[in-house]
Amino acid sequence: MDLDSSLKSCKLVFIGGEAPEAEQTKAFFSRVGRIDSVIAADSGLDTLGKYHSFFRNLGLDFSPDLVIGDMDSLRDKSLLEKFGGAKKDFYPHDKDFTDTELALMKARQSDADGSPFVVLLGGNGGRADHFIGILDTFSFDYRPDCWLCGSQMVFFLGQGKRLRAYGLKKSGYVSVARTTSFFEGGKIVTSGLEWKPDADKKKGMLSLSNRIHDEKEGGATFYAEEGNFLVFLPLDAAFEFA
Repeated sequence: MDLDSSLKSCKLVFIGGEAPEAEQTKAFFSRVGRIDSVIAADSGLDTLGKYHSFFRNLGLDFSPDLVIGDMDSLRDKSLLEKFGGAKKDFYPHDKDFTDTELALMKARQSDADGSPFVVLLGGNGGRADHFIGILDTFSFDYRPDCWLCGSQMVFFLGQGKRLRAYGLKKSGYVSVARTTSFFEGGKIVTSGLEWKPDADKKKGMLSLSNRIHDEKEGGATFYAEEGNFLVFLPLDAAFEFA
């Protein structure tokens, strides 16, 4: 997937948990030509409300098309009225699919409309089981393409795809992980990092808290030769797929 082409339009899925401040995502959303749809899952609507207020003056409309979930953790109930034009799809609290999974499934249902790039926003901090559940979504067809969480961007890098990152600083951490479906094996080829992911590490996280080798160059590349991987970059990095 060509990221530059994909970011002409994208779909946003807001979920509960910690999220970057809207100001921190300006560089990311400055590259988005159009937001095709916005989904808020439960307390993700709280975060969406903040982003809506911040970005409306910058020409991006974060009004939700769909609010989904059991709504057990939504703090500002007035947002349901504020965004009354959104479709509501409420679910019971007791269920096996999380609100995040349900929202991602909805985002993927209409991939045929030419906007397949899905951005997940939120979900950092809090309960470890929630975080692991989000990590596991990258192993399913309804996976996000990018996850904006805390101070990082997490990109899904499928087999045969290459990611280039620019504008990196020595102080910015770069990590590489396997997805849960490719927990063992696979091969990723990198350049520009302080050290190459250890080929002898056959399982789990490949490279934690790596860094770029040359700050003047400020770049790194990642190529998934075999298997699927996750690449963690600072929020202020520039990037493209090839």
